Amino acid sequence: IMKIILSLMLTLSCQMASANDFAAVVGLRSNTADSSNTGESVGSKTSFGAGVLGFFDIAADLQVRSGFIYNQRHYTAKTGTIDAEFNLAYADIPVTLMYKFADYGGAFVGPVIGLLAAKECKLSTGSCSFTKSPESLIIPIQLGVNFKFAPQFGGELYYEMISSALWENGIKNSKTVGANFLITFE
Repeated sequence: IMKIILSLMLTLSCQMASANDFAAVVGLRSNTADSSNTGESVGSKTSFGAGVLGFFDIAADLQVRSGFIYNQRHYTAKTGTIDAEFNLAYADIPVTLMYKFADYGGAFVGPVIGLLAAKECKLSTGSCSFTKSPESLIIPIQLGVNFKFAPQFGGELYYEMISSALWENGIKNSKTVGANFLITFE
C-alpha cells in the first residue's frame, strides 16, 4: 500500500506543475465526534492545517481540487472524572470536484484520502498508551465553497464527515467545520 501511496503522491506532485491555479493553504478546524462507549462523551477541539492545493481544469466550469494538507484532528473525551485528549494528525490528499460559478468562486465536493501521520493520547491523570490504534487510512467526504477576495488571496469554508470509526476505542462519526486561508499563484 505504501508503493501505491508514493506513486499517487509523485503523480500529484508532477500534476501540480500543470495546475491552472496553485495555492498555499493554512486553516482552522473544529472537530466533533460521537462515542460508542457507554457513559463517554466526545467534545470538540480546535486544530490546525497547512499545505498546498492545485486546481486542474477538466471542463469549462469544472476543476479537480487536489494537493497535500497536513491536518490535525483533535478530540476530547470524558468518562466520569477522567478527561482524555486525543491528538491525531493526517496527511490529507483531497480529490474533490469543484464547480466554478464565477472566476472568483466555486463549490466543491468529494473524498479526501487521509494517511495517519501522528498520534498522541493524554489523560488528566497522566499519559495513556495506545491499546487500539487509530485508523491509518481514512476517507472523509468534504463539501465546501472556495472564493477569492483579492487577486492573490482567497478562502475556503467546508464541512467534512467520516461516517466510519476513526478509532477503535470508541471515536466514530467524526465531523469537522473548517476555514482555510489561501495564497494563490496563477
